Amino acid sequence: MVTVVARKIMIQATGFGTGVGKSFIVALLCRLFKENEYRVAPFKTLNLTPVTYVKNGREFGYAQALQAVAAGVEPDYRMNPFTPKPLGDGKFDIFLEGVCIKRNYDPAKDFIKASLKRMLGFKEEYEYIKDAAKRCLESLSEEYDIICIEGSGPAKLFGFGPFSKLLEVANMETARIADAPVVFVTDNLDSVPGILSYLEKEERRRVKGVILNKFRADELLGMGIEERYIRLGIRRLKSVYRKKIGIDILGVVPYFPELAELPDLDPIKPSPKIPFDIWRKIIKSIAEKAREYIDLDKIYKIMC
Repeated sequence: MVTVVARKIMIQATGFGTGVGKSFIVALLCRLFKENEYRVAPFKTLNLTPVTYVKNGREFGYAQALQAVAAGVEPDYRMNPFTPKPLGDGKFDIFLEGVCIKRNYDPAKDFIKASLKRMLGFKEEYEYIKDAAKRCLESLSEEYDIICIEGSGPAKLFGFGPFSKLLEVANMETARIADAPVVFVTDNLDSVPGILSYLEKEERRRVKGVILNKFRADELLGMGIEERYIRLGIRRLKSVYRKKIGIDILGVVPYFPELAELPDLDPIKPSPKIPFDIWRKIIKSIAEKAREYIDLDKIYKIMC
Protein backbone atom coordinates (compact mmCIF):
# COMPACT_ATOMS: atom_id res chain seq x y z
CA MET A 1 0.00 0.00 0.00
CA VAL A 2 1.39 3.40 -1.01
CA THR A 3 1.25 6.10 1.68
CA VAL A 4 0.19 9.47 0.27
CA VAL A 5 1.96 12.33 2.03
CA ALA A 6 0.08 15.62 2.29
CA ARG A 7 1.26 18.72 0.50
CA LYS A 8 2.16 21.62 2.79
CA ILE A 9 2.18 25.38 2.73
CA MET A 10 3.30 27.70 5.53
CA ILE A 11 2.04 31.21 6.27
CA GLN A 12 4.49 33.49 8.12
CA ALA A 13 4.26 37.16 9.04
CA THR A 14 6.43 40.18 8.40
CA GLY A 15 6.83 43.15 10.74
CA PHE A 16 6.20 42.35 14.40
CA GLY A 17 3.88 39.54 13.37
CA THR A 18 0.77 40.28 15.43
CA GLY A 19 -2.40 41.65 13.89
CA VAL A 20 -1.52 41.10 10.22
CA GLY A 21 -3.95 38.20 9.87
CA LYS A 22 -1.95 34.94 9.84
CA SER A 23 -4.69 32.98 11.61
CA PHE A 24 -7.39 34.37 9.32
CA ILE A 25 -5.44 33.69 6.12
CA VAL A 26 -4.78 30.10 7.23
CA ALA A 27 -8.49 29.68 8.04
CA LEU A 28 -9.42 31.21 4.69
CA LEU A 29 -7.06 28.92 2.76
CA CYS A 30 -8.36 25.93 4.70
CA ARG A 31 -11.88 26.85 3.65
CA LEU A 32 -10.93 27.42 0.00
CA PHE A 33 -9.01 24.13 -0.19
CA LYS A 34 -11.97 22.36 1.41
CA GLU A 35 -14.35 23.84 -1.17
CA ASN A 36 -12.00 22.51 -3.85
CA GLU A 37 -12.62 19.06 -2.35
CA TYR A 38 -9.30 18.62 -0.57
CA ARG A 39 -9.11 17.23 2.94
CA VAL A 40 -7.09 19.88 4.77
CA ALA A 41 -5.77 20.33 8.30
CA PRO A 42 -4.39 23.47 9.96
CA PHE A 43 -1.18 23.31 11.98
CA LYS A 44 0.75 25.64 14.28
CA THR A 45 3.78 24.42 16.22
CA LEU A 46 3.61 27.13 18.90
CA ASN A 47 0.52 29.03 19.95
CA LEU A 48 1.04 31.32 22.94
CA THR A 49 -2.58 31.98 23.87
CA PRO A 50 -4.90 32.18 26.88
CA VAL A 51 -7.85 31.02 24.72
CA THR A 52 -7.80 27.26 24.31
CA TYR A 53 -10.00 24.36 23.28
CA VAL A 54 -10.35 21.04 25.09
CA LYS A 55 -11.23 17.80 23.35
CA ASN A 56 -10.90 14.30 24.80
CA GLY A 57 -8.85 15.70 27.66
CA ARG A 58 -6.33 17.40 25.34
CA GLU A 59 -5.98 21.20 25.40
CA PHE A 60 -4.65 23.33 22.54
CA GLY A 61 -5.11 26.69 20.81
CA TYR A 62 -8.69 27.73 20.05
CA ALA A 63 -7.52 29.35 16.79
CA GLN A 64 -6.57 25.93 15.45
CA ALA A 65 -10.04 24.67 16.38
CA LEU A 66 -11.55 27.56 14.39
CA GLN A 67 -9.26 26.79 11.45
CA ALA A 68 -10.34 23.14 11.61
CA VAL A 69 -13.98 24.23 11.54
CA ALA A 70 -13.18 26.35 8.46
CA ALA A 71 -11.66 23.23 6.88
CA GLY A 72 -14.73 21.17 7.74
CA VAL A 73 -12.81 18.72 9.94
CA GLU A 74 -12.74 17.92 13.64
CA PRO A 75 -10.34 19.95 15.83
CA ASP A 76 -7.35 17.86 16.89
CA TYR A 77 -4.56 18.47 19.43
CA ARG A 78 -2.03 17.50 16.74
CA MET A 79 -2.86 20.79 15.00
CA ASN A 80 -1.08 22.69 17.81
CA PRO A 81 1.51 20.53 19.61
CA PHE A 82 3.01 23.23 21.87
CA THR A 83 0.71 25.62 23.75
CA PRO A 84 2.01 27.93 26.50
CA LYS A 85 -1.17 29.29 28.12
CA PRO A 86 -0.82 32.59 30.02
CA LEU A 87 -2.65 32.55 33.37
CA GLY A 88 -1.93 36.12 34.49
CA ASP A 89 0.64 37.37 36.97
CA GLY A 90 3.37 36.21 34.57
CA LYS A 91 2.58 32.51 34.96
CA PHE A 92 1.73 29.84 32.39
CA ASP A 93 0.39 26.33 31.97
CA ILE A 94 2.52 24.50 29.40
CA PHE A 95 0.88 21.96 27.07
CA LEU A 96 2.73 19.53 24.81
CA GLU A 97 0.58 17.51 22.42
CA GLY A 98 -2.44 18.58 24.44
CA VAL A 99 -1.10 17.33 27.78
CA CYS A 100 -0.21 19.78 30.56
CA ILE A 101 3.42 19.13 31.49
CA LYS A 102 3.83 22.15 33.76
CA ARG A 103 1.27 24.16 35.74
CA ASN A 104 1.80 27.71 37.05
CA TYR A 105 5.16 27.90 35.32
CA ASP A 106 7.03 31.14 36.07
CA PRO A 107 9.49 32.11 33.28
CA ALA A 108 10.90 34.87 35.50
CA LYS A 109 12.48 32.11 37.53
CA ASP A 110 13.35 29.67 34.76
CA PHE A 111 12.91 30.19 31.02
CA ILE A 112 10.98 27.60 29.01
CA LYS A 113 13.98 25.80 27.52
CA ALA A 114 15.63 25.25 30.91
CA SER A 115 12.36 24.13 32.44
CA LEU A 116 11.74 21.66 29.61
CA LYS A 117 15.26 20.30 29.93
CA ARG A 118 14.76 19.69 33.62
CA MET A 119 11.28 18.16 33.27
CA LEU A 120 11.82 16.08 30.15
CA GLY A 121 15.54 15.47 30.07
CA PHE A 122 16.34 16.15 26.41
CA LYS A 123 19.86 17.19 25.48
CA GLU A 124 19.43 20.00 22.97
CA GLU A 125 17.43 23.22 23.26
CA TYR A 126 13.81 22.85 22.15
CA GLU A 127 14.43 19.35 20.78
CA TYR A 128 11.30 18.05 22.47
CA ILE A 129 9.17 20.71 20.79
CA LYS A 130 10.71 19.88 17.41
CA ASP A 131 10.08 16.18 17.95
CA ALA A 132 6.44 16.85 18.88
CA ALA A 133 5.99 19.05 15.79
CA LYS A 134 7.54 16.39 13.56
CA ARG A 135 5.47 13.62 15.10
CA CYS A 136 2.20 15.55 14.73
CA LEU A 137 2.99 16.69 11.18
CA GLU A 138 3.83 13.16 10.05
CA SER A 139 0.65 11.78 11.61
CA LEU A 140 -1.58 14.46 10.06
CA SER A 141 0.16 14.04 6.69
CA GLU A 142 -1.05 10.44 6.50
CA GLU A 143 -4.68 11.52 6.93
CA TYR A 144 -4.97 14.76 4.94
CA ASP A 145 -4.28 16.02 1.42
CA ILE A 146 -2.97 19.45 2.50
CA ILE A 147 -1.48 20.79 5.73
CA CYS A 148 -1.82 24.58 6.04
CA ILE A 149 0.78 25.72 8.58
CA GLU A 150 0.75 28.97 10.54
CA GLY A 151 3.91 30.54 11.92
CA SER A 152 4.11 32.24 15.30
CA GLY A 153 4.79 35.96 15.62
CA PRO A 154 7.09 37.38 12.93
CA ALA A 155 9.24 35.18 10.70
CA LYS A 156 12.31 36.67 12.42
CA LEU A 157 12.57 38.50 15.73
CA PHE A 158 15.90 39.74 17.05
CA GLY A 159 16.92 40.93 20.49
CA PHE A 160 14.54 38.88 22.64
CA GLY A 161 17.03 36.24 23.74
CA PRO A 162 15.63 32.71 24.14
CA PHE A 163 12.18 33.86 22.98
CA SER A 164 13.66 34.78 19.58
CA LYS A 165 15.06 31.26 19.30
CA LEU A 166 11.70 29.77 20.27
CA LEU A 167 10.01 31.70 17.46
CA GLU A 168 12.57 30.38 14.98
CA VAL A 169 11.52 26.86 15.97
CA ALA A 170 7.90 27.81 15.28
CA ASN A 171 8.70 29.47 11.95
CA MET A 172 11.58 28.54 9.65
CA GLU A 173 12.53 25.43 11.64
CA THR A 174 8.96 24.17 11.27
CA ALA A 175 9.12 24.98 7.54
CA ARG A 176 12.28 22.89 7.33
CA ILE A 177 10.76 19.99 9.28
CA ALA A 178 7.68 20.05 7.03
CA ASP A 179 9.71 20.85 3.89
CA ALA A 180 7.08 23.50 3.22
CA PRO A 181 7.17 26.54 0.94
CA VAL A 182 6.60 29.80 2.80
CA VAL A 183 4.18 32.58 1.92
CA PHE A 184 4.35 35.82 3.85
CA VAL A 185 1.20 37.59 4.94
CA THR A 186 1.38 41.32 5.59
CA ASP A 187 -0.70 44.46 5.66
CA ASN A 188 2.33 46.47 4.47
CA LEU A 189 4.26 45.31 1.40
CA ASP A 190 7.17 47.60 2.33
CA SER A 191 7.95 45.28 5.27
CA VAL A 192 8.77 42.31 3.02
CA PRO A 193 12.26 43.35 1.77
CA GLY A 194 13.37 43.92 5.37
CA ILE A 195 12.32 40.47 6.57
CA LEU A 196 13.86 38.86 3.48
CA SER A 197 17.20 40.50 4.29
CA TYR A 198 17.22 38.77 7.69
CA LEU A 199 16.81 35.27 6.28
CA GLU A 200 19.55 32.75 5.64
CA LYS A 201 20.03 31.66 2.02
CA GLU A 202 18.21 28.34 2.51
CA GLU A 203 15.34 30.13 4.29
CA ARG A 204 15.09 32.73 1.55
CA ARG A 205 14.70 29.97 -1.05
CA ARG A 206 11.60 28.72 0.74
CA VAL A 207 9.76 32.04 0.34
CA LYS A 208 7.53 31.72 -2.71
CA GLY A 209 5.16 34.65 -2.40
CA VAL A 210 3.28 37.17 -0.31
CA ILE A 211 -0.38 37.81 0.45
CA LEU A 212 -1.40 41.40 1.12
CA ASN A 213 -4.18 41.36 3.71
CA LYS A 214 -6.71 44.01 4.76
CA PHE A 215 -6.49 45.92 1.47
CA ARG A 216 -8.84 48.92 1.87
CA ALA A 217 -10.49 48.97 -1.54
CA ASP A 218 -13.54 50.45 0.18
CA GLU A 219 -11.57 53.58 1.03
CA LEU A 220 -10.42 53.93 -2.60
CA LEU A 221 -13.99 53.56 -3.79
CA GLY A 222 -15.01 56.18 -1.26
CA MET A 223 -12.48 58.55 -2.82
CA GLY A 224 -14.26 58.16 -6.16
CA ILE A 225 -11.82 55.75 -7.80
CA GLU A 226 -13.70 53.32 -10.03
CA GLU A 227 -13.40 49.60 -9.33
CA ARG A 228 -11.92 48.88 -12.77
CA TYR A 229 -9.04 51.24 -12.03
CA ILE A 230 -8.47 49.61 -8.65
CA ARG A 231 -8.20 46.24 -10.39
CA LEU A 232 -5.81 47.66 -12.98
CA GLY A 233 -3.73 49.13 -10.16
CA ILE A 234 -3.53 45.77 -8.40
CA ARG A 235 -2.36 44.04 -11.60
CA ARG A 236 0.28 46.73 -12.09
CA LEU A 237 1.37 46.40 -8.46
CA LYS A 238 1.84 42.63 -8.84
CA SER A 239 3.95 43.08 -11.97
CA VAL A 240 6.21 45.75 -10.48
CA TYR A 241 6.60 43.89 -7.19
CA ARG A 242 7.67 40.69 -8.95
CA LYS A 243 10.37 42.57 -10.86
CA LYS A 244 11.66 44.59 -7.91
CA ILE A 245 11.39 42.13 -5.01
CA GLY A 246 11.61 38.84 -6.86
CA ILE A 247 8.54 37.12 -5.39
CA ASP A 248 4.92 36.99 -6.45
CA ILE A 249 1.95 38.66 -4.80
CA LEU A 250 -0.34 35.65 -4.53
CA GLY A 251 -3.31 37.53 -3.17
CA VAL A 252 -4.66 40.97 -2.35
CA VAL A 253 -7.32 40.21 0.25
CA PRO A 254 -9.72 43.04 1.07
CA TYR A 255 -10.64 44.23 4.53
CA PHE A 256 -13.72 42.40 5.79
CA PRO A 257 -15.76 44.38 8.35
CA GLU A 258 -17.39 41.10 9.46
CA LEU A 259 -14.11 40.11 11.09
CA ALA A 260 -13.84 43.39 12.97
CA GLU A 261 -17.15 42.59 14.68
CA LEU A 262 -15.79 39.29 16.04
CA PRO A 263 -13.37 38.62 18.91
CA ASP A 264 -9.79 38.03 17.74
CA LEU A 265 -9.22 34.63 16.16
CA ASP A 266 -5.95 34.16 18.02
CA PRO A 267 -5.79 36.62 20.94
CA ILE A 268 -2.75 37.23 23.12
CA LYS A 269 -4.91 38.23 26.09
CA PRO A 270 -8.10 36.69 27.54
CA SER A 271 -10.95 37.11 25.06
CA PRO A 272 -14.41 35.70 24.31
CA LYS A 273 -14.48 32.69 22.00
CA ILE A 274 -16.11 32.85 18.58
CA PRO A 275 -18.90 30.25 18.64
CA PHE A 276 -18.41 27.51 16.05
CA ASP A 277 -21.88 27.93 14.52
CA ILE A 278 -21.36 31.65 13.95
CA TRP A 279 -17.84 31.07 12.62
CA ARG A 280 -19.03 28.46 10.09
CA LYS A 281 -21.42 30.95 8.53
CA ILE A 282 -18.97 33.86 8.51
CA ILE A 283 -15.98 31.99 7.07
CA LYS A 284 -18.20 30.51 4.35
CA SER A 285 -19.48 33.96 3.42
CA ILE A 286 -16.01 35.53 3.48
CA ALA A 287 -14.53 32.70 1.39
CA GLU A 288 -17.15 33.31 -1.31
CA LYS A 289 -16.09 36.96 -1.50
CA ALA A 290 -12.34 36.36 -1.11
CA ARG A 291 -11.86 33.55 -3.64
CA GLU A 292 -11.37 35.92 -6.58
CA TYR A 293 -8.63 37.80 -4.73
CA ILE A 294 -6.31 34.80 -4.16
CA ASP A 295 -4.37 33.04 -6.92
CA LEU A 296 -5.06 29.46 -5.85
CA ASP A 297 -3.58 28.04 -9.06
CA LYS A 298 -0.16 29.48 -8.18
CA ILE A 299 -0.50 28.35 -4.58
CA TYR A 300 -1.22 24.78 -5.68
CA LYS A 301 1.83 24.89 -7.97
CA ILE A 302 4.25 25.99 -5.25
CA MET A 303 2.99 23.15 -3.04
CA CYS A 304 3.89 20.49 -5.65
